[in-house]
Amino acid sequence: MCGITGFVSWSGLHRDGHAVVARMTEQLQHRGPDGSGCWTSTHAAFGHTRLSIIDLAHGAQPMTLGDRPGHRLVLTYNGELYNFRALRSTLQSHGRVFHTDSDTEVVLQAFAEWGPQCVDRFTGMFAFAIWDEHAHRLTLARDPLGVKPLFYLDDGAQVLFGSEEKTILVHPTVEPVLDETGVAELFCMAPMVNRDRAVLRGFRQVEPGHIMTFGPHGSVSRCYWRLEARPHRADAAATATRVRELLQESVSGQLVSDVRVGAMLSGGVDSSALSAMAMAEYTGGPLATYDIDFAPGDTNYSSSALHIDRDAPWAAKVAAHIGSHHSTCIVDTDDLLAAEGHTLRIWGRPMHRPANVSLYLLFRHIRDTGTTVVVGGEGADEAFAGYAWWRSTAADGFAWQDVFRESVGLLRPEFASSPRFRDYARDSHATARARVPRLSTDSPDDRRAREISWMTYTFYLDYLLHRVDRMSMAAGVEARVPFCDHELVQYAWNVPWELKNHGGIEKGILRMAIADLLPNEVTYRRKSGYPMAQTASYQRAQYDAARAVLADRHAPVWQIVDPSAVTDIVGRSGVANNSDWTDLNRIAYVLETDSWLRDLRVRVL
Repeated sequence: MCGITGFVSWSGLHRDGHAVVARMTEQLQHRGPDGSGCWTSTHAAFGHTRLSIIDLAHGAQPMTLGDRPGHRLVLTYNGELYNFRALRSTLQSHGRVFHTDSDTEVVLQAFAEWGPQCVDRFTGMFAFAIWDEHAHRLTLARDPLGVKPLFYLDDGAQVLFGSEEKTILVHPTVEPVLDETGVAELFCMAPMVNRDRAVLRGFRQVEPGHIMTFGPHGSVSRCYWRLEARPHRADAAATATRVRELLQESVSGQLVSDVRVGAMLSGGVDSSALSAMAMAEYTGGPLATYDIDFAPGDTNYSSSALHIDRDAPWAAKVAAHIGSHHSTCIVDTDDLLAAEGHTLRIWGRPMHRPANVSLYLLFRHIRDTGTTVVVGGEGADEAFAGYAWWRSTAADGFAWQDVFRESVGLLRPEFASSPRFRDYARDSHATARARVPRLSTDSPDDRRAREISWMTYTFYLDYLLHRVDRMSMAAGVEARVPFCDHELVQYAWNVPWELKNHGGIEKGILRMAIADLLPNEVTYRRKSGYPMAQTASYQRAQYDAARAVLADRHAPVWQIVDPSAVTDIVGRSGVANNSDWTDLNRIAYVLETDSWLRDLRVRVL
């Protein structure tokens, strides 16, 4: 796992092109602590930082391939191809000669052999850029579910790209500007954004399952993978069997590594099933498993409907059952507060930091114990109807609107009263809804389930995957997500609602599929969300910080946010019992927005 960056100038690089891409690459050092490299030519500059996972001694990037002058391909790649060995064998049968054992070279040789259609053959998580020096063509691609991020900025004269926005901002021609669309993305659907967009003006994302080609005269985007609606005729038993097979195949493929592999283990059904499967197949010694807990005496685990009880006792039960080597990361308020600034800089834009800081500390703990790769359960709730909002009766808008409430009310009156901002989330929902793959034979329940699933994949899972990517890479850990295997996701997409909800319980068919792996009480444990930063003293610190910002009438956040709205929240919730997590998240979000505007010197239009 790595960091990628670079730019292409159609008129040619300036003399300082190499120095510029070197500075851009330095911004991604946290994503690749094991090595870095830069490559430049007349029109292109590529950078790369490496976290060594496969073929530790080789596979350095940017990697080039060319048999004669001017006919050169250059690759900078972030990801893992789980089927790279099979692809390598196929390419060798086509006469391709390999010089490393890395999956990086497989990507490059596959592109040389099949062109942009190579992505149709890839199984894994990836984001990459390839420069074709002969054709003067830049290709950007992203994996089917968008596990790995890829941002770009195309101003007509040049295209800049990178794993994170901050690397693009280093380029001397780029200024951080927040316009009305950016404000809407920040506050109308927080913590989600539209998957093709970013917050700063001009920034975009390569969409999941897309490959883009840029040339001097414009760009072309091709969707190479998306969900398809197909009839599902299997009964519950056959469906559970197929789910088990697909999940097992995904876990097996994602254990491939030349470094130590572990598993995130919360004691919920998703991570517990993955840990049990990984434990049975992992050949690198006892599987290391991890969870997080807060120091005794200052916790509040029932702060919301999403966070029901403590994970640690459940994780310990599962670890004892499967025989893993388990470790709990214990954090306190001082740890959480100390990590806030770092997690904001790593993410690069405002986010709900109560969830981020503890996750970063967990990944740092994992790395400190000597584990570099972990598997986690993201994507299970999306595939198998695990969230409470799947059962929402909301007739319009996002199903999670009672959990993640709109923050439009925080904005200054000139923003909040504008139809553009009032309707932004509704319009985003309508645009996404029009793309839902359906069957004419779907029942009303199935139509509703497909819609909620599509929205959850399109918005909420994107947020979760970005969160896991940023926080894991900040600690030098590669996080893999077996539930996001595109074949498993495609199969689950067409499982009818009555089967997903088998037995009248969320993720019923998944529980049926893995029941023999776990104790019964774990298999049927009620869903409890990731334990955020929920210590009472941490909550008090957020409100204290909000009072300090309120006292600064020149704070940059007041260009966007109405101080009276924040005053109202502090007045009613300053005791910080957090019976409603919305207020805590809103306060933390305002604080992050203020810090972000200051740190990046963002110009607000």
